[in-house]
Amino acid sequence: MDGKKVTIVAVVAILIGLLVGYLMWGAHVKTLRGELDQLQARLAEAQKAATHEKELSEKLTQMEAQLKQLGDDLAKEKARREQMQAQISKGKK
Repeated sequence: MDGKKVTIVAVVAILIGLLVGYLMWGAHVKTLRGELDQLQARLAEAQKAATHEKELSEKLTQMEAQLKQLGDDLAKEKARREQMQAQISKGKK
């Protein structure tokens, strides 16, 4: 009988040990999944920010080109106006 009791106690102890191990492993997996979800959310946010930054950079480049064009147009207009002023001045003399 003693051997049978020892065997039963050993099997019960092994089952309890396996159950506790499984529960601890499950908690660890749950924690890791939570961390994974957080990291995926941060990655998605970073990708969205990078896309937005790229769009803003492209828009800035376009606006700089437009500003350069307007500056060139202004310089041409000033030169034309100076020429016209010079011609008017010559005509008055």
